[in-house]
Amino acid sequence: MSIPNISNEDLNNAISQALGDVFQTMLSFDCEHVGGSELDKDNTAAPDLGGQEMDTIFVGSVGFVGSINGVVYLYMKSHFAKQAASQITGLDDDSIDFEMIADVCGELTNMFGGGFKNRLADMEYESVLTIPTVLSGDEMFISTLGVAKHLRLDFLSKGDEVVADLVLAEPAASVAA
Repeated sequence: MSIPNISNEDLNNAISQALGDVFQTMLSFDCEHVGGSELDKDNTAAPDLGGQEMDTIFVGSVGFVGSINGVVYLYMKSHFAKQAASQITGLDDDSIDFEMIADVCGELTNMFGGGFKNRLADMEYESVLTIPTVLSGDEMFISTLGVAKHLRLDFLSKGDEVVADLVLAEPAASVAA
């Protein structure tokens, strides 16, 4: 058994549409897809969003399980995440704390994952979402077992790079009764 035969183009379109819809609906921010690639399936570094000044990166993740299994990741710099938190809460930057930023990142990732999951369902691949997780740091790696495909898409929003990763898992082996 292998992963469903969905083209990278269809997966990229589903990711782009889902993220664009979330950013437009929740933030009133445009989100332009500017590139992407297929990555190594084993140990992949988080995208380099630090530029010349190293900045904390927030990464949200949410899994989906069903006729297709995987995880979507959403990476953003802390100042972009803070802008998003300010936009959603209506609070000024001085009133936004770490917990609020993490909550907003989790909610954006959850909605992005839900939109992506719905686009998979439109292709007849049903799944359910897991609970979102948010991490922050300045140097991270994705290391998972049983990865069948890892796509990375680059976006620009409000002049900042935002990155979405899709990791599809190898299906579990059937167990004979």
